[in-house]
Amino acid sequence: MKFVCPTCNIHLQAEPDLAGKTVKCPGCSTKIQIPEDIGQTAPAGGPPPPDAAEKSKGSDGAEDAAAQEGTDEEVSEEFYDQTPVLEMGQGPVGPHPSYVNAWLAGLLGVGLTFVWYLVMFMLPKAEAGEELSVGSYLRALFTERSWPQYVTTLLTFWCLGILIFKVINLRKQRRAMLIEALPEDIDNEINAGNLVDFHSHVVNFPKPLRNTYIINRIRKALEFFYIRQNNPEVAQMISSQSEVDANKVASSYSMVKVFLWAIPIMGFIGTVLGIGKAIGGFGDVLNVGEGGDMNQIVEALTPVLGSMGVAFDTTLLALVFSILLSFPASGLQNGEEDLVTNVDEYCIDNLLKRLNDGGGVATDFSNDGALLQAIGDAIASNQKEFLTSFEDVQKHMAENLKGQTKNYEKVATVIDKQLASIEDRTEHFEKRVDLEMVRAMEKMTEGVKNLNSVLKDLNGKQVVVKKKGWFSRGD
Repeated sequence: MKFVCPTCNIHLQAEPDLAGKTVKCPGCSTKIQIPEDIGQTAPAGGPPPPDAAEKSKGSDGAEDAAAQEGTDEEVSEEFYDQTPVLEMGQGPVGPHPSYVNAWLAGLLGVGLTFVWYLVMFMLPKAEAGEELSVGSYLRALFTERSWPQYVTTLLTFWCLGILIFKVINLRKQRRAMLIEALPEDIDNEINAGNLVDFHSHVVNFPKPLRNTYIINRIRKALEFFYIRQNNPEVAQMISSQSEVDANKVASSYSMVKVFLWAIPIMGFIGTVLGIGKAIGGFGDVLNVGEGGDMNQIVEALTPVLGSMGVAFDTTLLALVFSILLSFPASGLQNGEEDLVTNVDEYCIDNLLKRLNDGGGVATDFSNDGALLQAIGDAIASNQKEFLTSFEDVQKHMAENLKGQTKNYEKVATVIDKQLASIEDRTEHFEKRVDLEMVRAMEKMTEGVKNLNSVLKDLNGKQVVVKKKGWFSRGD
């Protein structure tokens, strides 16, 4: 289904199942409704498609001569010598369509981090002995668990900024797929005679559309066809460009993968800091335990438990952020790879089928074995590269999980040893207290026995204690 934007007059196309839906024009961003009538080529108010007869009047002398001769099978060398000059180098000079500015995303991440912590500090602070609410728990989790929480939050929002720019770029690239880059109003086939018209149509698109997958691929294919004028070589070139685009898409997510690796590492650093501080505080607890009361022991244990809270909360936050970022990152990468595949399909359906290199037969998949082989090689190469990338990601995730498991086992072993040491010291302290109490009871029992013996010897006698001195009476 083909139609024309009434604002910028750009030729568009869409699948029949999208009839009646409203979309944004990729050239001017105007909202337009896709016509419901399949035969309708332009909405109300849009310019009618140019007449094919008028287009034929504007063709060069070489094309008119070839048409008058009526030969499609034999094209002389003079035909190519008289072909209009194609001005190359008119394409966009800029980064690849998959590129996003990581530093600009970093500035966005800093802004989002500032706003996030501004909200966190506005939440209520939990008082001592008060039950934690959702707000007070979030404030404690982000603002009272040492500096790794701040770094983890900044890395998370930086990665989120890259993903936001990726979403905007992907929506732009998908809108560009609505363009009818090779309109049949120019000609039904693409040959050396009308190649300049098709190329001018492509390079004169609005600037927002020039640096897109679909326009770049078609422009490069037309320029390559102008130089080589060989269908199989153009097919191989499109296959090679497809591989380049797929590699660029994969490499554009390398920074996201670095963040997904760094965020759990920051959580582990916070865990090590918390546990190290907690182990250092156990010495004060043991010193108090020798002769202190329960209040002193509780006071000494409070900072130790706080350090353990830092250890576990930093890991918790890092793992949660890593999981929340993994799903949209994977989905965006798959969506961009699907977009590259859609560009390949468009080139096959609208470019390769219509190329005519002057061999007398238009490009046809059923008659061109080299073309079929090139397309098959491209598909096989893309599938192989996708499976290899997927296996690498799985291997990397397995190695990370294995390393995390080993580290957690080491931390658990250290904690178990410290708890066992505390338990041994506590048991020794209890045994010592019991022994001292038994000795005291034995001494008290022996004193009572001696007293009973003395009272028995007296047998009712009176004991008079006399005080000797200058003023005392004599016996």
